[in-house]
Amino acid sequence: MTQTKLPNHPGSQTAGKPLLYLPASGSSNTGRTPTQNRNVICPSGWAAKSGNPDTTTLPGNVPSGSDPMSCDEFAYAATYNSGGMPTPDGLNPVSSGDQCVQTYSQRTQTDVWHFYDDMRQAAPTWKEVCGRSAMSNWTNTQSMQLFPSQFSQPNRMLDQDAYWYYALEFAGCNATAATVKCTVK
Repeated sequence: MTQTKLPNHPGSQTAGKPLLYLPASGSSNTGRTPTQNRNVICPSGWAAKSGNPDTTTLPGNVPSGSDPMSCDEFAYAATYNSGGMPTPDGLNPVSSGDQCVQTYSQRTQTDVWHFYDDMRQAAPTWKEVCGRSAMSNWTNTQSMQLFPSQFSQPNRMLDQDAYWYYALEFAGCNATAATVKCTVK
């Protein structure tokens, strides 16, 4: 949804707006790391302190029995497209995740999830350049867990390498509609 609705369309091949890879090791030309970007959009403790209290967590899915609320961002922190990447190198800099589209995830029944606009914040104008969501930590960490081992390392991604983000499971979604409804298979 954010990729389609945001004016900068991060990672959209259709819009000709690739994501630019930022290595985790700090071996970028700028010395910037994804953690530094993440700290701008999702500062430590933000989800617990400021995330929507209606966010669904999944304590039964994790071995420890604890699944705290987490914060996730798009465009990814490991890109130059991240709202947390400052100028002159950042493509979409903001000073805080408060300037992003604000959403939260909620499970309404088994295997049925929704992302809702966080009504405690200003409604999206769709002129924002980033998205921030409160969600289950388990869901957040599982979503990109294999990115290094199955994408960036095998493809020998280097600093500022361009790539596209396409989620096949969202192919049937119309994210251009005012209310986005879709079934993810």
